[in-house]
Formats: sequence, C-alpha cells, structure tokens
Amino acid sequence: MMCIISMRTMTAALRGQRTLSERGIRSEIVSLDASLTKNGCAYGLQFMCRDVRAVERILKDSKIHYGEILGA
Repeated sequence: MMCIISMRTMTAALRGQRTLSERGIRSEIVSLDASLTKNGCAYGLQFMCRDVRAVERILKDSKIHYGEILGA
C-alpha cells in the first residue's frame, strides 16, 4: 500500500526525496489536488506505507517541513 506525505513546495519535495533516497527509502514526487489537504499543499512524496515512521523521523531529523500523511 502506498502513502503520500504532503509538501508545500517543489523544493521541499525534492529535498525530501533526495534525503529519503540517501537512507534507502524509495519515493516519488506527485502532484496533489490542493483540496485533498488541510493546508492546500500542492506536492507530495509517495512511498510504501510500511516506511511511514521512518519517513517521518528522517524528515524531522533533516528539518524538512511536511504536512499531513495521506493513506496511513
């Protein structure tokens, strides 16, 4: 099953994808309909839901801001 973590900017999504890749987690940048998220985020990182806790920890430790997690 796939999850998506919302990001406000393409820059944040690119940083997040690169950081996750460096730690062995595959992700893909996807466009989001702004109505799907509370903050109107337009981009997201799609990844395997089994990695959700690791993704949150890595992004927090790397100071990469994100919004909500969809599908978790």
